[in-house]
Amino acid sequence: MKLTLDLNSAEDYATFLKVKALPKYSFTGRVAEVPDEYAAQLGRKARKAKAGDFDPHPRAFDYQRDIAALAVRKRKFAVFMGCGWGKSLVLLMFARHVARLHPKKGVLIVCPLMVVRQTAAEAQRFYGDDLPVRVLKAAELSEWLATGRGVAITNFEAIREDLPANTNLAALIVDESSMMKSHYGKWGTRLIDLGKGLDWKLCLTGTPAPNDRIEYANHAVFLDHEPTVNAFLARYFVNRGETANRWEMKPHALRAFYRSLAHWCVFVDNPATYGWKDNAGNVPPVLTTIHDVPLTDAQDEATRRMTGNLFGVVEAGGIVGRGKLSQLAKGRVNGEVIETNKTRFVAELVKSFGDRSSIIWCKYNPEQDDITAALPGCASVSGSTGEDERAELIDAFQRGERRQLVSKPKVLGFGLNLQRCTRMVFSTVQDSYEEYHQAVKRANRVGSSEPLEVHIPVTELERPMLDTVLLKAQRVEADTREQEAMFRETNADISFAEV
Repeated sequence: MKLTLDLNSAEDYATFLKVKALPKYSFTGRVAEVPDEYAAQLGRKARKAKAGDFDPHPRAFDYQRDIAALAVRKRKFAVFMGCGWGKSLVLLMFARHVARLHPKKGVLIVCPLMVVRQTAAEAQRFYGDDLPVRVLKAAELSEWLATGRGVAITNFEAIREDLPANTNLAALIVDESSMMKSHYGKWGTRLIDLGKGLDWKLCLTGTPAPNDRIEYANHAVFLDHEPTVNAFLARYFVNRGETANRWEMKPHALRAFYRSLAHWCVFVDNPATYGWKDNAGNVPPVLTTIHDVPLTDAQDEATRRMTGNLFGVVEAGGIVGRGKLSQLAKGRVNGEVIETNKTRFVAELVKSFGDRSSIIWCKYNPEQDDITAALPGCASVSGSTGEDERAELIDAFQRGERRQLVSKPKVLGFGLNLQRCTRMVFSTVQDSYEEYHQAVKRANRVGSSEPLEVHIPVTELERPMLDTVLLKAQRVEADTREQEAMFRETNADISFAEV
């Protein structure tokens, strides 16, 4: 919708101020251009784009229904929603709507490998034969993109450089879209390319940490709301150079930042903040215990050689230095195996849980191999584990046939519902708060019935890295409340109950 403003009119000046308060607008001379959906806020009427009649699932909670309806109305939208609140049904309602609107085209869902079957099962549970979802292997994707119809789902690893430029897609949906977080990463770049020219696009992931607002950048570009990542960053952030906090929010830009985001995404960690019903109740607490694990004499000596400190005093250094110290804590130094107490401690701790279902999180392949060997009969899922074997091991864990599951956050830490687990052990916590948070949320989520015990065995080599992650964790809950409230305030003109 375009408005030509009279510079000498007090009424038009008031309109000018209203336009400036909208999430999205542009000016060319005296002509203001705003999306049609904001016409009512300017006292105007605008024709509605034909998007078909939205038909929500009858069992959808109020917030799922309203968010899916909002995504359909916006067409290109992101849903940042806390773990366990039911993003899958929002995704499925959106996919079903587009598939019915464009029956001769395809709707592609992309998600982590281990979430593919889970999402397909959710489609069957909610819609049965009314929403068939084809699971695509990487080798089938190119042909389906060119000729496929209906809804299909594949994993991130299938998004390769040789995919066809011209497709028969009507919509592209990215689940666990924080996987695009690396601004110039392979998946983010390829998905942006694959989605170019599409009218229907949807991203869904957990709520970003408040201190990690640049996670929105690739989402803004993917959804065609910014031309490039750098354009997005330059609008709201200052580049401080190669520092720990390279991109810092510009002074006084915070409110404008959220006002802009309100046009193309919603941030929901607690639906009640927006006036929706709390259909899920409270999530049980996470009970965290840190265990001190002593270094062996061999590790003490290796630490002195590595750090150059006579008494082995350790400080958190750069990424390479932290990685070497972290591996040394597990008995690896420059490819050499030395004595460590860590593996034995982890194994004995897990055995003390008895018949409780437990997940042990690792970071390094040798570390995972050592723990797997120390826990006979456990289910071990690594990056090299085949898709069918992964599914069998996860199913066995979910059924209680295997009590322990050993893996890495980057392999199983995103998207999966592993609520059977009541005990977690982090053999490694290093650098990434997101990985730690996502791993915990595989079991501690809406629908959990008892507290989750999280155990972190740590040597003095790893303590500085752990302290960094836990310090972020302590800030996140309060900061998330503030971020959600600010998003609600800047999005106040949207009545979710009326979308």
